[in-house]
Amino acid sequence: MVDIPARQVSAGGALVKRRYKRKPYKPIDYERFRQTRLLAGLTQTEAACLLHVTERTVRLWEQGRHPVPYAAFKLLRILTGYALPGDAWAGWQLHGEHLTSPGGRTFTAKELGWMWLTFAMARNWQEQRLAEQAARSQAREAAALSPPSTLRLVK
Repeated sequence: MVDIPARQVSAGGALVKRRYKRKPYKPIDYERFRQTRLLAGLTQTEAACLLHVTERTVRLWEQGRHPVPYAAFKLLRILTGYALPGDAWAGWQLHGEHLTSPGGRTFTAKELGWMWLTFAMARNWQEQRLAEQAARSQAREAAALSPPSTLRLVK
């Protein structure tokens, strides 16, 4: 049996639908969308293909006849070389099929596909090194605690 809080039940005993507060809608100016597309050097057809919409949709967005979805604008910015979203990706950029690090190193999809193996090898090496250091430390402690051996000189 499930206990339902009183605020979710109406006077008649029926459940009340909860309303969630949405983040405020951030409308994108159609001119800003158009400028982003042009700065990326894309035609309306190329932008439509990139965003998986029809050319007519892009044209209607740029004419201001339909609102530009924020997700489409953000995706266009990401796919055309602007910075990636989020603080964790600060300085990283996506240029076509290449991901560029803040240090200027470029990664291809093929390289990133094997990146997990590099990380796994590094993690394994680190664990092995820590285990060796712990073993050496224990050996030193054991040697320090054991009584000194007496040596007899034989003539």
